Amino acid sequence: MKSTKKILVLFCLALFLLSAAGSAFASGKFVTIVTGSTGGTYYPIGTILANHFNAALMDKGYKWSAQSSGGTVENLDMMQRSEAEMAIAMANLTGFAYTGTVRYEGKKIENLRYVMGLWPDVTQFVVSGSSGIKTWADLKGKKVAVGPAASGTEFSSRVLLKALAGLTFDDIRAEYVGYSEASQALQNGQLDAFNAEAGVPVAAVAELYAGRQEVNMLEFSPDDIAKLKKEAPFYAAVLIPAGTYPNQEKELRVAGIKSALLVGKDVPEELVYDMLKIVYSKKEDLKKEHAAFTKVDFDNPVDGLFGAPLHPGAVKFFREIGMTIPQELLP
Repeated sequence: MKSTKKILVLFCLALFLLSAAGSAFASGKFVTIVTGSTGGTYYPIGTILANHFNAALMDKGYKWSAQSSGGTVENLDMMQRSEAEMAIAMANLTGFAYTGTVRYEGKKIENLRYVMGLWPDVTQFVVSGSSGIKTWADLKGKKVAVGPAASGTEFSSRVLLKALAGLTFDDIRAEYVGYSEASQALQNGQLDAFNAEAGVPVAAVAELYAGRQEVNMLEFSPDDIAKLKKEAPFYAAVLIPAGTYPNQEKELRVAGIKSALLVGKDVPEELVYDMLKIVYSKKEDLKKEHAAFTKVDFDNPVDGLFGAPLHPGAVKFFREIGMTIPQELLP
């Protein structure tokens, strides 16, 4: 009888512990921020944020770390599988994932919550000067790095090719590599072009502009922007000022999509609130640590967010600083 009671007590205790573990985002745990390839913008930004959160909030029992990845699509998948608590991701794909539309039809990821909008992810389609590529249509038959497989950049590359040149991946020789690898391959004559869709400046793009080989960037005319908006209304025109990259003597007319900082819905409200307090109190330091932070609209941090709601901790923080939250972004 005692043995039976003991087994029953242990069984109940085990059930309680499992329930507690599964229902709460416990303190004393690691917080992983999934980012992008090391040659892009997401990874250094995630590292900078992790460092600031650790410096200010580690005494609350959490430790942040940034992890490189294939980019937005992989990040959203990892959030769905609870392999990461935070992510940087493109707002268009985040909205598709949350609503189960476009490429996520029948595959909703409902635990996504926005913390804030970041910078525009800018389409920087770099081409080799020796490739003969002058227009979007000239990409036909060329060897093009379209981003890592299943990344947000790969998705955008498909959209851009279709909208601006009527091309598919069958019309090019697609290479699924990260930005650093693409930069090296283009310098070595193994690629004709690559799409670096990230916050400006991108280290891999800077390396190319500083190199010995001539490179150019495909620009977007007003007609191109109009065509693109019909296919993908979340794009907007963006200017890259002259001098952003080495030897870049004129401004570049391109296009971009808002990127965003995300958390899972089970991350505590207080923790998200505290993270935003750190970001806003350190925003001038952040701008000095990476130029992408200078492109963040801290006065309008929810502009450009699409499809998914804000986390309650973000709602609390933004209301405290006097912001009105659009109804469609409320949890």
